[in-house]
Amino acid sequence: LATRLTDYQQAVAAGRWAQAKQFCLLDFPIVELEGKTLGMLGHGELGGAVARLAEAFGMRVLFGQLPGRPPREDRLALDELLPQVHALTLHCPLNDNTRNLIGARELALLRPGAFVINTARGGLIDEQALADTLRSGHLGGAATDVLSVEPPVNGNPLLAADIPGLIVTPH
Repeated sequence: LATRLTDYQQAVAAGRWAQAKQFCLLDFPIVELEGKTLGMLGHGELGGAVARLAEAFGMRVLFGQLPGRPPREDRLALDELLPQVHALTLHCPLNDNTRNLIGARELALLRPGAFVINTARGGLIDEQALADTLRSGHLGGAATDVLSVEPPVNGNPLLAADIPGLIVTPH
């Protein structure tokens, strides 16, 4: 997401690289991770590994408090976490407390240009809200390898071809 992979892929497919006057395209600014803030929801084995990688890239890592869990001093309330982060990554289970944890309201709380990554479970993010927020240009991009129904069914809002900055792969 930070390297604007989808934008560059579309530019290459449209023939813009072939028309370039130099060996590369520099049309889309790349986001440097150093000095940025990563927000994490869930901190199990995989979440911990992601946190260590983010710190190795020079990112500050903040953890959000999951609903239904006992409060912890080292966790921020979701409404406090979201406006601070440049990227949000989900590593939590899907249950009654976390279903649609991230909806239109939460996506709007993220700073403009933020990235959203879900490699945990489908159903944690309201898929229609994510598609709409990406189309609005508020987010810098999103990536997921999980959907609310897998394999996906026709009509899943994240499978539409007109969503900018979205990467969807199988889990």
